[in-house]
Amino acid sequence: MCGVAVVSAAQPYRRQFDDQWKKADEIVREHHQSWEAVFTSLDADSRVCEAIVFPEVLRWSRLRNTIEQATLNMFYIRNGKEGADFSIGLFQMKPSFAEKIEKAWMKSPLRHKYQLYFVNTDDEYSRRQRLERLNDEEWQCVYLALFIRLLLEREPSLAEKEPVELIRLMATAYNRDFEAGLDELERYSRARTFHLDLMPGEKTEYLSYSELSVGWYIHNINRKL
Repeated sequence: MCGVAVVSAAQPYRRQFDDQWKKADEIVREHHQSWEAVFTSLDADSRVCEAIVFPEVLRWSRLRNTIEQATLNMFYIRNGKEGADFSIGLFQMKPSFAEKIEKAWMKSPLRHKYQLYFVNTDDEYSRRQRLERLNDEEWQCVYLALFIRLLLEREPSLAEKEPVELIRLMATAYNRDFEAGLDELERYSRARTFHLDLMPGEKTEYLSYSELSVGWYIHNINRKL
């Protein structure tokens, strides 16, 4: 019965996006081994990590990434996140997200446990270094793992939740606001504010980011049953 429930919960998303879903799924599976090595080194569950960023992989576009990367090189390095704050890479991370993670990490004792440190000065050199990290796939995995470790440190009750609910809340935090509290994450976990279009228009369909994450997680678990 569990297998049947899992299939029925995941099928609507797979049917809705079809080729896009398959392509994104293939990307995650192709990178799984290298990503898992990074996640494991920081004690983050690779299944949870991949589910959280799956909607971003689904939307990712090489053309869009190239354009945003060039803009960040021009304006973020010079003026900081006020100059440009676009999402880049497969995980579609913004410089402002990386800044929040770095600052929170440097206030956490976890930095000593994992011997990982950041310089939080706000200057062109630091911004250039941060952008170089964001352009590196392994570093995006590091940022994602730190995001999870910091959330679990701040909200210990998350560790007691079932995987689906854990992913729903963490995916909401990833898409909405890393610093949001559990009450806010609960309120927005089913909000339809995410879309797959390059530029949203009148026909743009808005989706729940967390439901896409959960849908892929269920699909992936079912595949291994």
